[in-house]
Amino acid sequence: MKVSLRVISLSFLIVMAMGLGTFSQAQDVAVDPSCVKAEAAQPAGKVIPEDLTADLNVSLYSQYIWRGYELSRGSLVIFPTMTVGYKGFAVNLWADLDTRFAGSDNHGKFRLQETDVTLSYSNSYEPWKLNYTVGWILYNYQPYQNQELFLTLGLDTILKPTFTVYNEIEIGQAWYFSLGVSHSFPVNKDWSLDVGGWVSYLHDKSDNTFANFHDGNISAGLKIPLNNYLSVKPNIQYSFPLSGDASREIRGVSYSDSNNFVYGGIIFDLAI
Repeated sequence: MKVSLRVISLSFLIVMAMGLGTFSQAQDVAVDPSCVKAEAAQPAGKVIPEDLTADLNVSLYSQYIWRGYELSRGSLVIFPTMTVGYKGFAVNLWADLDTRFAGSDNHGKFRLQETDVTLSYSNSYEPWKLNYTVGWILYNYQPYQNQELFLTLGLDTILKPTFTVYNEIEIGQAWYFSLGVSHSFPVNKDWSLDVGGWVSYLHDKSDNTFANFHDGNISAGLKIPLNNYLSVKPNIQYSFPLSGDASREIRGVSYSDSNNFVYGGIIFDLAI
């Protein structure tokens, strides 16, 4: 599975590079109208069938922070991702390219450190303004592999509240609960200031039992559509522990002796 995932990831990166290259040639023709895993701009004229959606996204970030943990240090990290959807079903491929890996293996070298696959189904119940997503995630973080099932419930109302539950099903016995809100403020024409945040609770019986509030995160980004398909978004985030237990646990797992992080970068998104 690890070999096949790496082959899929490398193929995906080649396809994405071709897609971005093709689009760059059309930028001068089409003038006018995205976060780490899929804020797609809505194109004025789709170039693929209406029921089929595709999104290519590349994020250049100062750090890789996941659920409060610092998984990179002192390097530029690149997160390419591709999502293809059809009538609510979606397949997502995501990768972590660390330009200066901080781990003991291949320290200081460029490394394809992680490849993830997500399968999901999304729908909505209009009378309650409720939307939901159910899915499965395969994490391949060298040299480990893990799987999770997840359920996300969201309300199409003020602050767009979402509640997500993740459950480990392979190597651990962890439940991770996340409650998030977000809002988009119009700034100039099609520009928008996107702000959001979440708080989380972790119940993990894998090794030493952890049951407490875990990490919080707040973010702000300025989304700038460049034309009907491509947008760019400078983004900044702040990750912090929500309890004393989380403070010690995050510090113990992270590369540096820290448990709160300010990080950010720029996100390029192509929706077709």
